[in-house]
Order: sequence, then C-alpha cells, then structure tokens
Amino acid sequence: MKKKYIALVVVFSFLLLLPFTVQSVVDIRGEKRFRSLDIFKDLVYQPFVREKALNSHAQNLKAHWAVVVKGVKEGREADAETLEPVVSAISDLENAALAVNSYLNLDTCEWDYKILKKVDTLVSALEDDAEIIQQVSLAVDSVTNYFEHFSPMRIFYSIKHYGIWTSRYLRAFENKVENENALVLATRPIYQAAVWNIFRDPGEKVVVGSSDWLFYRQDVDFLVQPSPFDIRSAKLDNPVEAIKKFRGQLAQKGVELLVVIVPGKPSIYSEKLVGQDLKAGIHSHGKRVLDTLSSLGFNTVDLYTPLLKARENTSSPLYLRDDTHWTPLGAELAAKVIADKVKSMAQNNPNLDLGEPSMEYSTADSVALRLGDIGEMSGLKVFDTEKVVGHVVQDSSGVPFKDDFRKSKILILGDSFSRIYQTDAPVNAGWIAHFAKEVKRPVSSIVSDGGASTLVREKLARKGSVLKGKKLLIWEFVERDLRFGDQGWKDVRF
Repeated sequence: MKKKYIALVVVFSFLLLLPFTVQSVVDIRGEKRFRSLDIFKDLVYQPFVREKALNSHAQNLKAHWAVVVKGVKEGREADAETLEPVVSAISDLENAALAVNSYLNLDTCEWDYKILKKVDTLVSALEDDAEIIQQVSLAVDSVTNYFEHFSPMRIFYSIKHYGIWTSRYLRAFENKVENENALVLATRPIYQAAVWNIFRDPGEKVVVGSSDWLFYRQDVDFLVQPSPFDIRSAKLDNPVEAIKKFRGQLAQKGVELLVVIVPGKPSIYSEKLVGQDLKAGIHSHGKRVLDTLSSLGFNTVDLYTPLLKARENTSSPLYLRDDTHWTPLGAELAAKVIADKVKSMAQNNPNLDLGEPSMEYSTADSVALRLGDIGEMSGLKVFDTEKVVGHVVQDSSGVPFKDDFRKSKILILGDSFSRIYQTDAPVNAGWIAHFAKEVKRPVSSIVSDGGASTLVREKLARKGSVLKGKKLLIWEFVERDLRFGDQGWKDVRF
C-alpha cells in the first residue's frame, strides 16, 4: 500500500476515535456527561437491574393493594387518600418497565405496557366507581403475578428487541454521542457561531425570516408539506378520527368537547417569513382541518380569522419575534374568542350546565424578560431577550388565579400555548387565566408541552377522576401537531 494511503487511513482512524477518546478521558476524570461504556452496561448489567426493580415494585404494589382490599372488606372507602400508596407503587412499576436500557423506552404496543396502562386506568376510576373493585383486583393480581417473579425470558427479550444489535438502539446511541459528547459540546458553539457569522445559518430547527424574525422549522414545514388529508400523508395517524373518538369517550361521561386549533406563527405572519403577505392563515392546513371538524358537527373555535384581523388593525405583534408562541396580547385575544364561544354554547345548549358566573377577577401589569425558544433551539448566543408585559389575573382579594379541580366544570387540555405566561413568567397571565376572567368561572387544566395530540390525553386517562363534575373539556393544540405531534394521534383508552 502506498504511503499516502496509509497516512489517510491513520488520519481517518484518529478522527474517528477522537470523540470516544476525549469522552473516555472526561469520564475517568469524573467530569461525566455521557458514559462511553453504556453500550456494554446495557448488555450485561442493566437488564438484570431492571428485572430486579420490576420484581421489587410489583411486590410493593401487591402489598399496598392488599391493604386497600382489607379496608374495603372492613367497610372503608377506597378514596384518593387510601389509594395514594397504590398509585405511587404503580407509577414506580411503570417507570421501571418503561426504561428498558439507557437509551430506549418500552414500545407502547408491548404487552408489558398495555397491562400496566390498564391497571393504572382502573385504579384511577375506582375512586369514582366502587363497584369495579373486583375488576381492579383482578387487574392488579395479573400485573403483580406477571412482574413479581424473576424472569430470564423477560431479560432475554429486552436484550433481543432493545439491545445493542438493534438499529433503534444504535441510532439512539449515535444521537447521544452527537449531542452530549464532551468534544462536541466544546466545539459545537464555535462551529455554530462561525456558520451564523459567515452564512447566517441558524441551524436545522430555525428559519430566519424578514426583519430577523425567527420561525420554528416545523411550523414552516407544516404549511409546505402535504395536508393531513392528502394521500401522501396516509402513513400518519388521522387526527380527525382521533378527535372523533375522543369526543365519543367524553360523551359517555357526559362531557362536551370544544376543539381549539392554534395557528402557528407563519400562518399569521407570512410577511415576516417570506417578505410579502401571502395570507397564509387562509390556506393553512390547520384551518382546513378546523373547517372539516366544524362540518362534522364538532364544537370548534376559529382563531385564524380574529388573529389575522387583529394583525391588520394593530401595530403591536401578536406573536413573539424569536419565539414560537404568541405575545400576551395574542393570548388575551384568544382567551376572549374562546370565552365568547363557551358563553354561546352555554346559552344555546340547555344540557351544558356550567353554573352561574360566580367569580370576579381583575388584572395587574407584570413585566418579564423572555429568551425566545426558537433562539434557544439554535444554540446561538446572539439573540436578545424580549420584554413582555403580561396582565396577571387575580381574584377580588388580590390572590393570583389558580386551577380549581374541585369546583370547576370546565377542564382545559393544552400544550405550551396554554403554559406560556401561565406557569412561567409572568405567572397567571396566560390565556387560561384570562379565559377564567372572561367567563367568570373557576377552571382547571392539564398541560403537556408539545404533547397535546396524545400525551395530554394519556395524562387525563391516568387521572380519570379529574373529569368528575366536569361538563366541558376545551382541547387546545397548535396546528403543527396535526402532523408533528409527539406520539402522533394514537388511540388512548379511558
């Protein structure tokens, strides 16, 4: 072999091994960010640790459930306080089962996941329906019998289907190396800054529009990729079918559904994306899904029309410059539109008893500095914080708004558009608080950032008791989730 080829092989081998070598040195020095030897630990150690944890948590669940059964036989109710140790034991067992190794979680189609989900749901329902005690007991016995004994076959299965020879493990391992390797963490900011300064490229997750407005690439991709109704989207979960099934599940519990699709920033501010106003919101796939739901008889809220109209009539932005989310002005406008819809529903539907308006709220200005989430996604340190003035909602005594699961007849499921300004600065100034102010009623909420398509419904399924006394469920999610929602639009059993 010629010397120049030998030199190339040596250089290539050096570059290939450099990240691993640097990380090994960091690990040995105790400055661990990522264990280079995880791949070996997951093969010979972690499966046995997981199995031992499963056995222990199953036995713990069995013991706590025996206490509940004994109490019921003695005439005590299986209330929330009594069931708390059982719920905690189930949660511990679920956590142990889901974390198969350092990189992969148990697939939701696996039998282990399904039986855990079933017992979780039944225990949550037991608080409201004491008649199902026998059914719950059978489900708990099934789970504990399955997990309490050491199973070599379960260990073998986890290694075979989730081990180092599977492509999904190797992809997850590669992503971990890429994202958390000490050499990568040290050199990435330098590289990103150079690419930004030379090419004005902010990275794969960010699109730079006109006037230096930043857009989340998924928001843009949602508009330019095929509609959820397009044949090319056939491999995706059907959001309309999932929403239809969810409405049916709620109807069985006497709860009305109201669907709120939030327009993404490029649907409202197309001119800030491409330099000219394309009226993107009018042609948005999200608006088409919303219109389809309305034609099928769903209760819906159209935020596209009022946001586009408000954009024309005010110089104050409705969305943040470096963030995916709306400004306090946009959130308050959405709250009023949603509240008007709810008031209309209550007037026109005699079966929708939301109670009489009984709350009086006021607002107080609160200033906060926010670093936009899109700027953070870029990894660049060149974007400034943006000052926002929120209006904190408080009751007549000056106490800030808070969820009231016990008294409220309205439950809100939402994503980060429901979280922003609500649980982060300025707190209690989000659309949920302003919605409560508009309807003058207590409300409650379950929020999951980026997971309003499926994850938030799974949260609700695990906490079925929160639907007790509820008459209306408002389901808010951003339009991009129709295509890119975390976990898709899966069937969630209640």
